[in-house]
Amino acid sequence: MHIKILKKTSVFAGLLYASIMLPGCSLITEDLDPCPEELRLKFKYAYLKETDAFGYEVNSINVWAFDQQGLPVWSGSASGPQLKEEDFYIQTTLGEGIYDFVAWCGLDGNESFDLATYTPTSKTDLEVKMRTIEEDNKHISKTRLQGLYHGTLENVEYKADPLNSNIKEVTVTLMKDTKDIRIMLQHLDGTEIDNRDFSVTITDANSEYAWNNALLPSPIVTYEPWNTKYGVVTAPETQEVETRDITTIASLLFEVSTGRLMEDSDAILTVHRNWDNRDIIRIPLVDYLLLIRGYYGNIPDQEYLDLQDDYSMVFFIDSASNWYIAAGIYINGWAVVPPQGNIL
Repeated sequence: MHIKILKKTSVFAGLLYASIMLPGCSLITEDLDPCPEELRLKFKYAYLKETDAFGYEVNSINVWAFDQQGLPVWSGSASGPQLKEEDFYIQTTLGEGIYDFVAWCGLDGNESFDLATYTPTSKTDLEVKMRTIEEDNKHISKTRLQGLYHGTLENVEYKADPLNSNIKEVTVTLMKDTKDIRIMLQHLDGTEIDNRDFSVTITDANSEYAWNNALLPSPIVTYEPWNTKYGVVTAPETQEVETRDITTIASLLFEVSTGRLMEDSDAILTVHRNWDNRDIIRIPLVDYLLLIRGYYGNIPDQEYLDLQDDYSMVFFIDSASNWYIAAGIYINGWAVVPPQGNIL
């Protein structure tokens, strides 16, 4: 009997040792902490940039979680230097379930956009509207828009497991809605361009955004330059100009910020000659920006417009201060021939 008891004790001790050595939290006693359960959110903003620019560009996060009935069940926010940390994430308090996440980022201290509410009762409440001023019956934006970023992540399933460590980390990829567009006029005969001679505007109906970043019906906004610069540049040897003896070209640079650009929008870029009240350039902006899409790979038009947030366009002006179309256009450094049928 004594030997049998020892054998049973040895078997029990072996089982106990094996259970302790197993991974996870299979041995549960009152002396041990429960297995960690956590759903974490990370954020990324890269697109056409070579590296993730989230920590560099985004200064604040507001994010909401909705259950499968569309009801809000959690919200989180963060701002400041912590966003620049490589291992930054937001910890949720969500339990087991399937969730949709909506994020609007860059709203902290943003004087360009307003969120309809920070306490939504449904996704549709999360609308964003651009601030404009009204002048001469026009909605005008003439400041540099502060960056607005949007992201969604749908059908994220999280299952709790009381017997194992269960930390799930998912990434919300952000899209930048605001665009910086630089329009440069270059005088081919080398004469000075007075900034009073020309004015530039972009018009588009893109000032209000739904929860999913779709454009809502909105008034047409007239975007005016927030900065204008005059300068003189040296003409590259390969640049076609009217006179080969010209070595410098006078230039006038207009910097404009706009909202999200859509492939089916009616956005119009206009360069106006002020002294005789005449438009010398009037073109469908998006059609022209898409002329260089092919240089960035085989991606759909809308995806390219969303991936690119920085554009530059160079137009050449002849001695009569008209658009010298034969010289082409430089868009983001690429030389293109204007589609004649698209000139308005």
